[in-house]
Amino acid sequence: MRKFWIEFHRISGLILIIPLLLQSISGSIIVFDHAIDEWLNPQLVLSGQLNAPPAPLSDILYAALHAVPDIAHINSLRAPRNDKAMYTAFVEMKSQSPLHGKTIEVMIHPYTADVVSVREWGSYFTSMIYLFHFTFLLGESMELVLGFLAILMLINVIVGVYYGWPRSKKAWNWLLARTQKATSTVGRFRRTHIALGLMSLPIFITLIVSGISLIFPDQTKWLLNRPDKASPNVAWLADEPVQAEKWLISAKQHWPDKQWQRIIPPTEQNPSVEIRLNAENDPRQTSGSFVLWLNPQTNEVLAEQNYNDMTVRQKSAFWLFPLHSGEAFGLTGRILVFASGLFTAILSIAGGWLWYRRKFKRQHQKRTT
Repeated sequence: MRKFWIEFHRISGLILIIPLLLQSISGSIIVFDHAIDEWLNPQLVLSGQLNAPPAPLSDILYAALHAVPDIAHINSLRAPRNDKAMYTAFVEMKSQSPLHGKTIEVMIHPYTADVVSVREWGSYFTSMIYLFHFTFLLGESMELVLGFLAILMLINVIVGVYYGWPRSKKAWNWLLARTQKATSTVGRFRRTHIALGLMSLPIFITLIVSGISLIFPDQTKWLLNRPDKASPNVAWLADEPVQAEKWLISAKQHWPDKQWQRIIPPTEQNPSVEIRLNAENDPRQTSGSFVLWLNPQTNEVLAEQNYNDMTVRQKSAFWLFPLHSGEAFGLTGRILVFASGLFTAILSIAGGWLWYRRKFKRQHQKRTT
């Protein structure tokens, strides 16, 4: 049985080596996607000190809705991530637009409400790397393939840890390079492979499991009993104006200790306003796990999703993406995920080289006998 599982570990590792390399490198890049994007596009960062008050929310929404011709509605408006960042709006294009069906991103100056940038998500560097990480740029079907490869990777890791774990003091001394005995090149690669695998195991398992959950969201939602989105009925009043600033006032009155992160404006299909907020105990700091649904005209709170009232099982669903991106533990978490990606790349190379050297050595021995 041992021989079977070790052979399984080798063969499945060879199958996974290229996808794993690409996933680990692309994953390490997108951990700092915003910082890289702003470095490549400095116009997206506010410069100097601005003493003027921030632009009203209604002006920001108006700018997003009129950034380019043929915008049908705003899918989502994201608050600036920090005091140097822009508003980000994702807009839906009308059917007659050549951009229909594409994800269009509008960057808006938070003080002047000027449109700073309009671009297609997936066409600029960091978004392309993000898309590559999930699909290898081969469409949604490839995302499912990567999901099943991730499951295979999870089994591969469990097998590798079980058979690679040192079971004696001598084995530990060899792994920690305490022995004075000379080690061959193959042995050094094997030691590197095992050591890096064990060192990064907790983070590696977390990244694999959370990654699988993101690829299979419906199954994850069922498994963790994640709450459904509310769909409150809204009686639209023809003569009642919409004042977006009052949405945030109502949200602040309802939850004074929380900060809004995203707004999903009303549409014909979904006439309520959805506001996502975060709190100090929220793992999703950039998107928020607290949600309010408001009447866009009366500003009345119609429904809420309170992270604090959820069960541990339900709360775990909101930790998956922050764990996968490192967001859950701030800069420290992102650095750990970044380092884990580099470790994974080295682990893959060491494992592949180990297999190659052993195979080459056996073939060489057969030729000389």
